[in-house]
Amino acid sequence: MPPITDFRRSRRVLLASAALTACAWAAAPAAAADYPSKPVTVVVPFAAGGTVDRVARQVQQALQDKLGQTVVIDNRGGAGGTIGTALVAKAAPDGYTVEMVFDSYATEQHIYPKLPYDATRDLTGVSYMVRSPMVLAVTASGPYQTLADYVAAGKKGSVSYASVGAGSSNHLAAEMFHQAAGTSGIHTPYRGGGPAVSDLMGGHVNSIIASLPLVLPHIQSGKLRALAVTAPKRVAALPDVPAIAESYPGFEIYSWVGMVAPAQTPTATLDKLTEATIAALRDPAVAARITESGFEVVAGGRDDMNRLVQAESQRWGQLIKSRGIVAQ
Repeated sequence: MPPITDFRRSRRVLLASAALTACAWAAAPAAAADYPSKPVTVVVPFAAGGTVDRVARQVQQALQDKLGQTVVIDNRGGAGGTIGTALVAKAAPDGYTVEMVFDSYATEQHIYPKLPYDATRDLTGVSYMVRSPMVLAVTASGPYQTLADYVAAGKKGSVSYASVGAGSSNHLAAEMFHQAAGTSGIHTPYRGGGPAVSDLMGGHVNSIIASLPLVLPHIQSGKLRALAVTAPKRVAALPDVPAIAESYPGFEIYSWVGMVAPAQTPTATLDKLTEATIAALRDPAVAARITESGFEVVAGGRDDMNRLVQAESQRWGQLIKSRGIVAQ
């Protein structure tokens, strides 16, 4: 039988542990009530200049105003966005480290079998922020004048296409297009939309299917040529460019951006983040800039973001499996 002193020591340890736990639980609501009391970091899991980075910087000032604290944009590109997402998944669930994600966030688990996090368990939605149609674009100095030219080339041999990583909307949209058109393509992944478009304009890759805001300025400047859009109908920004659905009925894809946070973040903190993000997106000046650049402001809440991710995961998971898409 252990000495009585051991029992007393064990009892003191248990009581101390219980007291610390009680203090921690008591402190959590207080911390949430004071949120935010210091700068908030928004991780962008891609290189500067891409779609997510552009949205982050368009809302940064308004989000600062709504939160009453500095908002820091932290670009952590690589591995199709999973490096930045892993950082946020393991961050303290206190609302001071959040992430703005691209559509590839919904497909990562299908592409990367050994991720150091589970998005459905370790992360949760804050806001479904914006969406946009996509554009099949080629360099203006290249040989493809029309969608028919591009399809003809793809049937004779493979055309190369850029993306921001395996499982991104760039990648999956191109795979879906080549499947519909009966053509083949060579996937060339990049660390972000900025580098991908730079290489396209430099002639190092043949094409990209990218979000409208990413390529529109280069189309307007004459450096890129738009061959088709992924919306079901032609879009106002490019009225002379056909929809892919005109040639391949039912073809419809949107690129989107949302915000997520660690799953154990207190509800009160998540509510403040959601409220501030929606308010920033609905600010007239911010909404005008976003719309002019080619996005549609959604300004959805937490449930909207979680439902979107679930639906996109189910939709694209089937294509990923049928096409044998894996991380590169």
